[in-house]
Amino acid sequence: MTTPICNRFAAALAVSALLALTACGGSDEASDAAIPSAVTEAGEAATEAGEAATETAATEPAVAAVAILENSASLTVTGEALPPLEDPNNDASVGSAAPVVTGASFDGTEVSIGGPTDGPTMLVFLAHWCPHCNDEIPEILTLRDRGDLPDDLNIIGVSTAVYDDRDNFPPSSWVVEKNWAWPMLADTADSEAVQLYGGTGFPFTVMLNADGTVKARKSGSESADQILEWINAALFTV
Repeated sequence: MTTPICNRFAAALAVSALLALTACGGSDEASDAAIPSAVTEAGEAATEAGEAATETAATEPAVAAVAILENSASLTVTGEALPPLEDPNNDASVGSAAPVVTGASFDGTEVSIGGPTDGPTMLVFLAHWCPHCNDEIPEILTLRDRGDLPDDLNIIGVSTAVYDDRDNFPPSSWVVEKNWAWPMLADTADSEAVQLYGGTGFPFTVMLNADGTVKARKSGSESADQILEWINAALFTV
């Protein structure tokens, strides 16, 4: 069954020379769009707080503003990149060790994907401007609310392909509005993480075994029931 996908190939980027993910649904508008710089200014709140201080409040402890990152400045990578996904039913990456990729969340907290964990991990690569990504998040939340997700399943999102002139920018606010409930890795401005995992469209989902090897990959949005069927097939089919 064909599922809605945001994808289009452009010129290869420096990390893998394999993939650059740009416009959704075949539009050419994003091919010339520059991916924004890594750090969004967040110092105004601290300045205003300082100016508003009075003699009465002078003895209270200061609260530092938190800088928000829309992209990780860089990633630490261990292991080899996965090949681009071509056929999810005959995926050459299945059984291969996924690269261990470490970067930052929007608040600067370290986030890693890949490597051994305490259970299987579902990675969900999302672009803020992609309508099918916006459709996918509520479906995953439905599975959570219904109690259908396996108890030992870890879920980590990856915000990637950030454009400051497209819908739902900035992604740091977008994921809050979408009620994303799990850790979120901010990809680099060059979308290195999704390239390392062989992404060919959005949303792009990767299931990893507890040992960090690839169990399954797919592109496209699906209903909650279809996502659950894919999860069960990935985890419980030999």
